[in-house]
Amino acid sequence: MKTKFLFLLLILFQTLIISAQDTKDSLLTVLKKNPQRDIKRCYILRELRKNAVRNFYEGDGEEFDKEAYEIALEKIPTVKNNPQLLNEYKSFLSDYYYTKGISFNEAGDLQNAETFIKKSIQIEQEIKRYTDLGCSYKALAQVYIDKGDVPKAEDFYYKSLNVLKLRRGDYIEENNYLIDVYDKLANINYNRGDFQKAIQWMYEKLKITTDPKSNFDYNRKINTHNTAATYNKIGFFYGKEGEDKKAMDCFNQALKIEKTIDNQDGFASIYRNMGTYYLDRNDFNKAIYYFDLASKLTSSKNLKFENIASKGKLYLKKNELDSAMVSLNEVLEYAIETNSIRLLSKVYYDLAEVNFKKNNLKAAKIYAQKGYDLSSKKSNILETQQAAELLYLIHSKTNNTSEALKMLEITYALKDSINRGENKNAFLKGEFKYESELKEAKINALAQQKQITELESNRKTTLIYSILGGILALAAIAYFSFTRFRAKKENEILQTQLEEAERRIEIEQKATESELKALKSQMNPHFMFNALNSIQEQFMYGDKLKANEQMGNFTYLTRQILSVSGKKKINLSTEIEILSKYLELEKMRFTEGFNFKINLSDKIDEDYHQIPPMLIQPFVENSIKHGLLHKTGDKKLSILFDLDESEENLICVVEDNGIGREKSAEIKSKRVQQHESFSTSATEERLRLLSNDLKTKDLVVYEDLKGEAGDALGTKVSIKIPLG
Repeated sequence: MKTKFLFLLLILFQTLIISAQDTKDSLLTVLKKNPQRDIKRCYILRELRKNAVRNFYEGDGEEFDKEAYEIALEKIPTVKNNPQLLNEYKSFLSDYYYTKGISFNEAGDLQNAETFIKKSIQIEQEIKRYTDLGCSYKALAQVYIDKGDVPKAEDFYYKSLNVLKLRRGDYIEENNYLIDVYDKLANINYNRGDFQKAIQWMYEKLKITTDPKSNFDYNRKINTHNTAATYNKIGFFYGKEGEDKKAMDCFNQALKIEKTIDNQDGFASIYRNMGTYYLDRNDFNKAIYYFDLASKLTSSKNLKFENIASKGKLYLKKNELDSAMVSLNEVLEYAIETNSIRLLSKVYYDLAEVNFKKNNLKAAKIYAQKGYDLSSKKSNILETQQAAELLYLIHSKTNNTSEALKMLEITYALKDSINRGENKNAFLKGEFKYESELKEAKINALAQQKQITELESNRKTTLIYSILGGILALAAIAYFSFTRFRAKKENEILQTQLEEAERRIEIEQKATESELKALKSQMNPHFMFNALNSIQEQFMYGDKLKANEQMGNFTYLTRQILSVSGKKKINLSTEIEILSKYLELEKMRFTEGFNFKINLSDKIDEDYHQIPPMLIQPFVENSIKHGLLHKTGDKKLSILFDLDESEENLICVVEDNGIGREKSAEIKSKRVQQHESFSTSATEERLRLLSNDLKTKDLVVYEDLKGEAGDALGTKVSIKIPLG
């Protein structure tokens, strides 16, 4: 009975608070009338804190949470027999921990921020305050964003999403939190270069901002602006995707909505994004027009400096380097003063590019490294890739080969990550279009069949066969279209790979050129076509089980090569596994017997010793292509791994019983079109880069195997790989 009375009193008291004017003064008046340190005073303090946050008072009401926290600590031991009241007091502990965590995060003390927010989460899980739990998950995610741990942040944003969607608390607050979560998930995917996913999250946000249940009292104007801001951001993402019409439609919709509340800062934000849209398309006159218009309208100092930074980028694109330097240095001074990470990461890169073009390589290197570090911390793949590529060019120009090679590997790893997302989106669009056309064709065929049943009986048989023929023709056309579509996509991928390889060759300097050629030769298109053709023949005319097995080998080999291509070294066991799969696929090309074996000496620990990836494959491919392919009878290939006497170098011996180098050279000289093979020479140069002491001739030794009569018995290649 006592518990019920207390809760009726609490409900009545909350009604009193809500009915009072929603201002700080009126709430403080209510607080003075209730000096007793009990649950009622705690509720008044909570309302004061909410009012402070809502109206952006200094301190955001932390002092109110602290007093409620102290009262709760006093009362909790006295209400342990009243679970409902106990949970209410615990909720004030949670409020305090959450507010302290936010304060620590804003002050840059991320460790304490994480500790206090986790305390808040623990209590909210215990007392089942789902709305506040979702908010705390969101706050913890922001801490991990600031720490640079984006995967963990994304995990907690998803946790927040799942809790808030349960709809077990304050509907309006849940919507406000959901808006922020969707916005943050969109930013994460934008920074990865996945614009399509970012757009999807923004459309989820749009559902919330236009929800009629959220649009009342003070929240209506906020949600109107949020709706406009969402269209503005979607337009920005569409612009990055190259969807020009959709981008402009969204910008215009955003402007139309902002006009209903006459929001000048909202106009400025939209005009700034429109300026960026035109800057990306090198329409400098329109770009500068919208940047100036945005600066004129905004009251935000930060947005004004973002516009100045964009104008600096514009001058850089126009090669007006002195003007670019003046604008960017002005932004740099402001960004350092305000510790604006967003502005700093962009202006560092642009200043690095200006200095690089001016040949101020020392300054360019400093700015580029700072930009790279910041964008990496933010997990912004696009900005990190740009900074890595610029660092590669700077290190190449200063002859710092090792750092240049490191930055080149990072650049292409990040580009591959971005391109995989773009190719996936393009494929899904094409597949959806094809399936729609196929469904439409089936519907038309069914309509024709329905008409057939209505014809005279003496024409039924003839017409039915005609329709069946039409269906078969449609199926054949559909199959042919799908085959052509698949072939076209494969050719486009191969063409993209070839163009990318050619571009790499153009920008490589002497030291890195050999490394890039070696990487290019790891998986040449001829091997891919030969392997696929051999597998196709097996499917059509041979052993389908074997074909399935080899297709699995091909898929696994491709995945492994992609997996190791960005690494400097891999375990010897992984290299042997890749070689085995590769040789199994090559074996299909021979009509006569082909056998291979891979041996290790007792000195070798395949799980401990490491070598650069795909180093041996070019020599194995050379043995097959030039030694064994033209040989009749049994073909044998052996690979032996051992250590030299000093155990500082790994020795790999590739031996075949092929036709020998002299006969191979003779065959090659008779070809009308001679293929220029660079794989082994490039790999030799790559080996030389790994060792500062040995010459190329000491690293790779060729030996022609001959019989007593001087006839060729094959070729042996000894490769010395430094382990340091």
